[in-house]
Amino acid sequence: MLNFSLEKNLIRLIALGPFIFIPFVVIVISSVVIYQNQQYYKRSIAEIENSYINTQKNVILSKIDSSIKLMEYQQSITERMLQEKVKSRVDTAYSVAQNIYTQNKNTKSPQEIQKMITDSLRPLVWNGGESFIFILDFDGVFHLAPNYLRHLEGHSIIDFQDATKRYVIREEIAKVKNTGEGYLWDTFTRPKFDPKKQFRQLAYVKNLGLYNWYIGSAEYLDTTTKEMEKSTLEIINNSAASDSEYFFVLDQAGNFISAGKNSDLVGKNVLSLKDADGKEFIKELLKSAASDHPFWITYKWKNPANMHIELKHTYVKRIPNTNWVIGSGFYVEELNKKIADKKMELSRINKKQFNNILIFSLMILLISLIISYMISNRIRKRFVDYSGMIELKNRELTVLNAELENIVIDRTAKLHEAYEKMEKIAITDSLTNINNRYYFNNALQNEINRAIRYDSFFSLIMFDIDHFKQVNDTYGHDVGDNVLRKIVDIVSSCLRESDIFARIGGEEFIIILPQTTLESAIEIGDRIRKSIENYFFEMIENTTISLGVVAYRENESFEEILKRVDTVLYEAKKSGRNRLIADI
Repeated sequence: MLNFSLEKNLIRLIALGPFIFIPFVVIVISSVVIYQNQQYYKRSIAEIENSYINTQKNVILSKIDSSIKLMEYQQSITERMLQEKVKSRVDTAYSVAQNIYTQNKNTKSPQEIQKMITDSLRPLVWNGGESFIFILDFDGVFHLAPNYLRHLEGHSIIDFQDATKRYVIREEIAKVKNTGEGYLWDTFTRPKFDPKKQFRQLAYVKNLGLYNWYIGSAEYLDTTTKEMEKSTLEIINNSAASDSEYFFVLDQAGNFISAGKNSDLVGKNVLSLKDADGKEFIKELLKSAASDHPFWITYKWKNPANMHIELKHTYVKRIPNTNWVIGSGFYVEELNKKIADKKMELSRINKKQFNNILIFSLMILLISLIISYMISNRIRKRFVDYSGMIELKNRELTVLNAELENIVIDRTAKLHEAYEKMEKIAITDSLTNINNRYYFNNALQNEINRAIRYDSFFSLIMFDIDHFKQVNDTYGHDVGDNVLRKIVDIVSSCLRESDIFARIGGEEFIIILPQTTLESAIEIGDRIRKSIENYFFEMIENTTISLGVVAYRENESFEEILKRVDTVLYEAKKSGRNRLIADI
């Protein structure tokens, strides 16, 4: 009786065991797979947000550095521009005087010709009368003076001394006697200012060859400097990508020099200006610019694109050799719209994968229940007839469990493939389907680590499309997008499978060439440049690209090699575009 009871309990246990164990295993495995899928989705979302924000920050940093380079270039050519202006004026006046002399020397007296020359040149004034044509003779006598010094005409100023106690008139006479013409830096009085105050100016004098006269003109240094600064600021302001992405310039005292679309702030002191939360962000911006390592400042400010108060990230940097700082930034809300589109795409994929996992799990669970029922029925029936068949049926159950596990493994492999597709979306540029900046940053750091560890080498090619903004402005962004995709196809056809091609900005691309010398990289870059130059674009006039090429140097950092390739690319564009420049 006891054995019968034990046997009955054993039969019940055998019958119910599969109904409990198999569904439990299926549920556990499905739960683990679903949990891993959700965790990967969350990581992908976080990586997308970081990628977009870091990309936008890098774009801003690049634009600010380019603007500073432009200002430094404009500073470097200020003196040359000043020389060209004063020389051009003197050469023109010289030609006028010579023509008057040639046409009248046989019919008029020297006194009449001299008066004709001075009357013709007297109206030549610039900058509100600050710059003019003057004529003196070798005794220092003024024959043509500006209106505010006209009382000196007919008088010698040969003993005139500037603010540095130099006899500048004597120096001018010596210059034209010895070399015929030349430049002199001096200080001189200025109309509408205190006659006792003198300003630094550049003069150009030239021997007229008539009546022992010499002719000249000058311009104050600060006049040309201000003109160059104004021109540079106009270029920088016009380069803004949109109403919300503009440049601004402040001096160290907090006065607005340029304010993008906020033109009402120009000339005002905004040192104590506060944002919507009462934060004195101008002081923080100036503090950042004064630091050896400028940092990003976050505050709430009105977006000129929609006039709403929004959170803004701004970066400023000091302009060398000036008391100015230049800055730009971006509004988080605008970036969030782009991130939201990407999140929506990932969410759709994640939802689809979740539904697939759920369906597969239910199918497996249903199959396991049916199989469990069938197995249990047969085991219970056979066990009544003979206990010896229990071992055989257990083996069959083991085989069936193995089949179920194979099904789960197969489904898991498919899910892994789906994960890889999601990962590809997170590192792929949605427009061109090549790598994005997030992928490139990791790839470049890996290549640097490989070069350090195994003493290997590689090269970088950075290029962007010449005048691409004109394509978008003229033909529209749809045509611009098609041009970008076509250029990506052309470039990809010139690369190897091992090369890494990425889009890191609007029209800016970069290529990592593993195990490639600088010479080989130059050949590849030039082949790409010619392929694009010779390609016929159906919707637009043919376009070109400018390229910078560098090779990795021993122990060079991520930031250093990127700065070098960006610098040579800038030189390629500055020297005429449609060309390749390498850092030899």
